[in-house]
Amino acid sequence: MAKIKVILISLILLISVNKTYAYEISDLIKILIDKNENSSSFKYDDLIDDLDLKNANSIYIPEIDYSYNFTNNSSSTTTTSTINSHTNSISASMNLYNGGFSQLNLLATQTRNQAYDFLRVYQKELLIKELINGYNNLQGLVLKKANQKRNIIFFEKKVQEAEILFKASRITKTDLLDFQNELIEAESLLLDYDRQIDNLMLQVNKLLDMELQDEDVNFTFSINIPEKSLKKKIFSELMNSSYGSYLKYIEKTYQPELEMGKKDLKPSVDLSYTLSDTYKFSSSVNHRRSSSISLALSVPLYDGNKDENEFDIDKYEYEKKLIQHKDLKKDMLNVYLESWNNYDFYQQKISNQKQIIDTLELKLKGDEILYKSQKISVTRLIETNNDLNDANNILLDLNTQKKYYLMDILILNGELNKILNGLG
Repeated sequence: MAKIKVILISLILLISVNKTYAYEISDLIKILIDKNENSSSFKYDDLIDDLDLKNANSIYIPEIDYSYNFTNNSSSTTTTSTINSHTNSISASMNLYNGGFSQLNLLATQTRNQAYDFLRVYQKELLIKELINGYNNLQGLVLKKANQKRNIIFFEKKVQEAEILFKASRITKTDLLDFQNELIEAESLLLDYDRQIDNLMLQVNKLLDMELQDEDVNFTFSINIPEKSLKKKIFSELMNSSYGSYLKYIEKTYQPELEMGKKDLKPSVDLSYTLSDTYKFSSSVNHRRSSSISLALSVPLYDGNKDENEFDIDKYEYEKKLIQHKDLKKDMLNVYLESWNNYDFYQQKISNQKQIIDTLELKLKGDEILYKSQKISVTRLIETNNDLNDANNILLDLNTQKKYYLMDILILNGELNKILNGLG
């Protein structure tokens, strides 16, 4: 019996330990990184790029083909003759010159792959940013929920006190109802926080391909970095970020792609060789072997200026790309500068909000004393308490917004690892 009790106690402790385990934000980021590397479209994008490069790199590799042909010939005069012939052929062909298209295609493919590598790094950074922003929003809601529970306790006590005071005829029925209504509204707001948390967890679960509840995550860790380690960079430095590097390399593909458009305007030289063996070539020839080698020159002369018009279209597309690329660089710089402006703004707002909270805390203490001595109405006490609760919630929102713009700054600074390394 004692042995059974020990086993049961051990099982209870084991279940308790499993239930209390919670994912840290560092755990969630590692899960996301692993998913991006091994079970997402990024993996197949890399494989596709590798094969594209392999194909582009086969400039001087000949194309080799084999063919087999069976022929049945029947002829008749006074007698009927039937000949079954078998022909085996092998041929090889290789382009010797195509206006430099193959070399340009190889250069463009190599450069494009480098650009896409940086783009995928940037896209992965954005997914990490989305996860961290989701964590910060959830953390804010969890703290709001905790504040609201304290607010509910405050009103529960006030309702109890009001019931005693009402029975002693020291307050009116209206005062009692006011406290009761505030308690109901506080409980309703708590339900709304639960709803928002559940909805946000759905987005986090989609990102991670998991099925977590908010209780499975530890939200006590606050993500931030020291202000002194954050530096505003100039545009040329931003071009060293993952997105800036993408823009640099993708721009280098525009000129080779334009030159490749001249392919149909330039001559082409091809070399080919064919070897064939035929058995039972004819009634008098039992076996025949033949081979041929040819050098073909193809020069475009005239097609109604269709090829020239196509190249002109390519030139216009090239000019459009340059304009659009310039806009992309401006957009990157604007996002960066706007993020800094917003970050500085929220920093100042947070400082001001903390002062407002300090003032409201003092005011609430004073109002509670004045209410107990019946020098102020219940309405004023409720308003002061609600103002303080709202002020605390505003502070949480301000911190979340500041961290949102901090993520944009770190990504374009190329310093996302400052946060990742600080998570342990």
